[in-house]
Amino acid sequence: MQPWVYIVLVGAVAIVYALRLPARAKEDSADKQSLKETEAALELYMADIERENDKMLQLVSSIKQQSQNNRTAMQEEIDSLREQVADLQKNLMLLETRLTAEEKGLLQLTASFAKESSASRASEAVRPPSTEHAAEQPEPKPKPVNSIKLRYPRLFELHEQGKSIDAIAKTAGLQRGEVQLILQLAKQEETA
Repeated sequence: MQPWVYIVLVGAVAIVYALRLPARAKEDSADKQSLKETEAALELYMADIERENDKMLQLVSSIKQQSQNNRTAMQEEIDSLREQVADLQKNLMLLETRLTAEEKGLLQLTASFAKESSASRASEAVRPPSTEHAAEQPEPKPKPVNSIKLRYPRLFELHEQGKSIDAIAKTAGLQRGEVQLILQLAKQEETA
């Protein structure tokens, strides 16, 4: 029970007790005046308690509403973050797929280049040296016109400056594996 209910009950008991007083109490006007003052005081006290209870209920209600609003806002933010994470995971998977495909392509290109290089070396080894040129120095091999260095001058310029493969890739706008492949192909051209 609420505290004000107890006060009301005490007031009611006091009123009933006052009504059952002996007849001499009825005659005494001073006692009646005291009883009326007590009743008035109890009514004022009850009104004050009721007002305070109303204020307390309003405060609790506003706190509850604010808590609900905060929870809703947080849930919306969590949902938004979950969507962003899902998008980022999807993009990551696409990038990984692309990277894998490019790596496979580079490996195939390297393998085909290695086959061509070994085939050209094998064909040169099969040719017998001519006796006319045996005494002479071997002819220097002319560099191919379509040299890899001519196709990627900026890449080789950065490499000669001592830049790292990652820095070259970033500057040239290429993948790290592509830069490595191009540098390897250039070395093979020089040795061939």
